[in-house]
Amino acid sequence: MSNSNIQSVQKTTTAQAVNGRARLLGVYFTGTATPATLTLKSGGASGTAKLTLTTPAAAGSQDLIIPDAGILFEDGIHIGVSSAEITSVTLLFEGGAAA
Repeated sequence: MSNSNIQSVQKTTTAQAVNGRARLLGVYFTGTATPATLTLKSGGASGTAKLTLTTPAAAGSQDLIIPDAGILFEDGIHIGVSSAEITSVTLLFEGGAAA
C-alpha cells in the first residue's frame, strides 16, 4: 500500500489547477494536429515555470510520468496553454488541493 495520497485534476484552459505546496507526479494531455505549448508554473500565472512541454504536430494524447519524487511546486500549480490546440490537461499530484 502506498503511503501517499495521489490526486488528480483536469483543466481545459489556462487556469490554476492546484493550490498549496504540491509535487507533480504525472501529466496527461490531449491536443489537435497543431503544435502548442503547455507551461506549468509555481506561484500563479506570473510565477516560475517549472515544466514546459511542446505538443507534437499530431492529434491525440500524450503522457509524462515524472520519476523519483516528482517536481516540487512550492506555491500551487498553474497550467498555461498557448492555444486552444491543447484540449485538456490532467495532472497527477500529491499535497495541495485541486483548484
